[in-house]
Amino acid sequence: MARGKSSLWLIVLVLILVLIGAGAFYVWPHLEGEPPQIALATPLKHLGKSSSLTLKVSDQGRGLSWVRVTLVQEQRKSVLLNQTSEVLGAPLATLKLDIKPLEMGMRQGQATLVVEAGDRSWRSWMKGNMTVKEFQVMVDTTPPRLASLSQIIHINRGGAGLAVYTVNEADSQHGVRVGDLVFTGWSPWPQQPGTKLCYFAYPEDAPKDQAIELWAQDPAGNQAKLPLNVKVHWKNFRTDVINLNDAFMNKVAARFADQIPADRQTPLAKFLWINQDLRQKNNAKIHEASKPSQAYQLWQNTLERPLGARKAAFGDRREYVLDKKVVSRSVHLGQDLAHTERSPVKATASGMVRYAADMGIYGNCVILSHGQGVATLYGHLSELKVKAGDKVARGQVIGLSGMTGLALGDHLHFSVLVDGVFVQPTEWWDPHWVQDNVLLRFKEAGLPQPLPPAGK
Repeated sequence: MARGKSSLWLIVLVLILVLIGAGAFYVWPHLEGEPPQIALATPLKHLGKSSSLTLKVSDQGRGLSWVRVTLVQEQRKSVLLNQTSEVLGAPLATLKLDIKPLEMGMRQGQATLVVEAGDRSWRSWMKGNMTVKEFQVMVDTTPPRLASLSQIIHINRGGAGLAVYTVNEADSQHGVRVGDLVFTGWSPWPQQPGTKLCYFAYPEDAPKDQAIELWAQDPAGNQAKLPLNVKVHWKNFRTDVINLNDAFMNKVAARFADQIPADRQTPLAKFLWINQDLRQKNNAKIHEASKPSQAYQLWQNTLERPLGARKAAFGDRREYVLDKKVVSRSVHLGQDLAHTERSPVKATASGMVRYAADMGIYGNCVILSHGQGVATLYGHLSELKVKAGDKVARGQVIGLSGMTGLALGDHLHFSVLVDGVFVQPTEWWDPHWVQDNVLLRFKEAGLPQPLPPAGK
């Protein structure tokens, strides 16, 4: 009888241990101790009138239980977000907030963004694990102040202009806007960090009466704009008619045979791809390659005019006619200059080589940056004498003229770009234009030319 009771107690003990083990097996995952993770999609240092914030909160254990976001400034506190059911059980929540500090009663100055998150763990007597993260931010809802130091600015259609101005917040982004086109400004005077300049263009294809204004945006996203006193001198460009035939189109296509898509079978289809699609692709690549620049002006007086007689001008419109019908159009965005075959091509000013390689219709091409968004392009070269990253001096030979790309005769295609936009090259080698449109701007503002410091 005693042996039977012992066996029964043993069975009960085993059952108890099994139940305890099963309970522990079930409960243990619910007691995980890994707290939620909190991160901002992008760093946040300033809050403007209206700021957007993307918050990422994750929990790889039992999932999220709640998320709360509060903006605190001295005795003022405003809850921006308090979510429970929306994030319940989620391993990751991406939350987007629009923050308008003034509507919350906040003032200019320092504030703290407090982000709290809890998970569904059974730890801490079912309260779970919790994470609190604080981000120090500056409430700034006041837009920067702009002031122009330039009087009336004259600019030609397809030409360039220069604005000199001040921005009271030195770390603001700034520049000139022409219609929807944005030009980036520079800060080349270290002793006067609030004084800026911006070269801008009135593109040859822009319609009349484009609004031209200064713009600035501070780190909090507050924006300011100020109309510029600009007079645009309108000019018409000439139109050339080029008659096409199969022999001409096949000759052009042969140069790009390895690039033309296989579905372009006819001579016309091949020519249209080169003259339109490839041209557009090349111009977009030139735009990007010419934009990296320096804060200082690396050129002086004028750009040196390349050797050669003019063969085609900037802005020339070209109509391509086949069987008395216009089948394609293009705009010539530079100056064609012909000297002698394989003539030395020299840098028109000191600069940095940003590109030195094939560029489709422009053939072998060199792009030089001369500072403050000004760049020059040398196309159709038969030989390159520099490589990307080289520093070059005014008058240094950078290549030899040729007939690569879409050129049908040996010549140099020379372009000037301002912040990636093609402009009239002849302006830049004209001392009168430089005097009236560049040097006068510095004189009006009482500033020296923004040349590099000694040794740079």
